[in-house]
Amino acid sequence: MSTERTQPIDNELDAASSFEHILFPRDPIHFHAGRLARFLTDLRCKDIPGDVLHKAKLIALDTIGCIIAGANTPLGERILAAYDSRDDKSGCWVPSSPCQMAPSLAAKVNAWLADVLDYEDVAVGHPSATVIPAALAMAEYLDAPPEQFLAGIVAGYEAGIRVHDATLASPDVYRRFAVYHAWHGIAAGAAAMVVSGGTEEQYRSALGHAAANTSVPLWYVQYGRPAHSLKANYGQMALGGIDAAICARRDIIGPFAMLSDAERGFARIIGSDRFDPTQLSNGLAQVWRTRESCLKAFPCCGFLHTTIDAISSLVIAHEIEHTDVQRLQIRCFSRIPEWFSDNAPSTDIDAQLSVEYVSAMALLSEEPSRDWYSPSIMTSPTVAGLMKKIEIELDPVAEHAFWNDRQYLSSVTIFMSDGQSYSTTVTFAPGHSRRPLSDSDVEKKFLRNVRGTPLEKNGTAIVERAMNVERLSSLNELLELLRCS
Repeated sequence: MSTERTQPIDNELDAASSFEHILFPRDPIHFHAGRLARFLTDLRCKDIPGDVLHKAKLIALDTIGCIIAGANTPLGERILAAYDSRDDKSGCWVPSSPCQMAPSLAAKVNAWLADVLDYEDVAVGHPSATVIPAALAMAEYLDAPPEQFLAGIVAGYEAGIRVHDATLASPDVYRRFAVYHAWHGIAAGAAAMVVSGGTEEQYRSALGHAAANTSVPLWYVQYGRPAHSLKANYGQMALGGIDAAICARRDIIGPFAMLSDAERGFARIIGSDRFDPTQLSNGLAQVWRTRESCLKAFPCCGFLHTTIDAISSLVIAHEIEHTDVQRLQIRCFSRIPEWFSDNAPSTDIDAQLSVEYVSAMALLSEEPSRDWYSPSIMTSPTVAGLMKKIEIELDPVAEHAFWNDRQYLSSVTIFMSDGQSYSTTVTFAPGHSRRPLSDSDVEKKFLRNVRGTPLEKNGTAIVERAMNVERLSSLNELLELLRCS
């Protein structure tokens, strides 16, 4: 691709122009986006700290487990049926299914499946839902070395979270728009491009394509119930990200300047009222944002995890039987009663977004898994009765912590039929960076996710190969364990 400047006929236009080339814009506001593109271009597995690579492997294992679990739910089965392409024998695979698809569609379906149970990681959104499917599909498509697959995962986090920081909206706008979701497509594009490899010009094009391909920021629960099945639309964002890399590899020029154009660019389009371009390159190769990923202990929205943990800890500490519970009080931040209160959820997605439903699972000591949303549990009179016993109150301390410290503080009191009561407060849920899951926890979660699926027999071998992926001679040694023909 030539980036040599073409002289315009009108010299006055040349003098007024803010661009030398769409991929190498002159305006200083684009400097930091350029640094990000150069960082991605030069990123190699050998330059990434060992603990960051280890985290990337844990994220990959965890997300693959979420995809497999999601594929084996009623919604997952409908998604697979919508994109069924079993006649295609040359595409990329969807784990735990007989479907093969073009890389873009495989990334879309796997990203959607990763989010079906809301069980994937958290890091100002759910980056693994787009990063892992994009890196996986591109690696399979190109038969890329395992080291490039790992580097691609890290690239998705390093680029994506910085784009989030650069476009972080004010609290007032955040209350109205799901701005923090939109960057996931750029994360997918960065991951796919690093797996692919290319010139700096191609990386710049890929970032531009990914920004242009992003989906409209979408709320889960703001459009009425039952909650829609797209959730945050991570499937479409993953598709847009991998398409960005595929086009850039063919030297199809992308609108790189869009990434940091303050007036007409990405931040403005996704609804953000703030743009700080310096965040695009802040701490590159020094502060590794991949470390911020928090793997989830429970299959539901992360806002609800402190409440679940508080209830579970009380149930265990005081050997509480759900039949002895008179009522349960939750004091929390306003998002919970406004968005996540539903004491009669009609679908599995509504249940994932219902503080009453997941609190009932904690009172019943149900093991976290996709079985939380099985028909027998969803229709259980016991569960329905427990949900009616739950009260939610606004806690000003939790409200301040949410908006100022990004904490999901929850205080729970369980009132017993015999007049006793038990209380506790949880500030950080299991899986948070302050309380990270151990490697063993992640492996156990993965094995629970594959339990009862066609890949259950491969579970231990998948764990072994995923956690030693850089030692494999080919990524296909892992991929072959994920295929269900």
